[in-house]
Amino acid sequence: MIRSVISDGIHLLLLLLFYFGNFLSGPAVLVIIALSLVVAIVLAASTRESLLFSDLIAIAFTIVFTAISVVLVLAIAMHQPWGASMMAGLLATTIVTSGTILGRALKKIIFAVEQLKPIPIDDPVLEELTALCQRYPALQHYREQAARNLRPHLVYGELFAMHDWHQRDDERQIKTRGDNP
Repeated sequence: MIRSVISDGIHLLLLLLFYFGNFLSGPAVLVIIALSLVVAIVLAASTRESLLFSDLIAIAFTIVFTAISVVLVLAIAMHQPWGASMMAGLLATTIVTSGTILGRALKKIIFAVEQLKPIPIDDPVLEELTALCQRYPALQHYREQAARNLRPHLVYGELFAMHDWHQRDDERQIKTRGDNP
């Protein structure tokens, strides 16, 4: 959070310097902000939780393409000075990078909060939960213990954890039996 505030503060100061230093016009500064933020939001929202090398390459390509786009739009379409346009392209690069990192962190937090919602009584996943608890006594014991602690409804995060436990348990059983394909 503090890193975000510092990053945004530095970006704001640089944008104000570009504008009040008469390096770029007001509409040019708005183009930098709009293009950078849109790309950062798209990158943060569309990337997977754990990035593959190909994802990193795509993100890097998108960031470089955004910087080039900002330079070309400002210098050619908006007739801004080339030097200031190139500096604006570098600034757009840092805005997209920090915005993507912050957006990905925010996306993780939102997903974690969503997992804290209780599973309603009429949700079809309860049948799956019941089947898991019937198959694995340890999960049934956990569910009973939660009910004794005044939590009659499990949350989605607990269901996901039960799925993970179930998959890991099945993998352990396969390894111990020697049925490894």
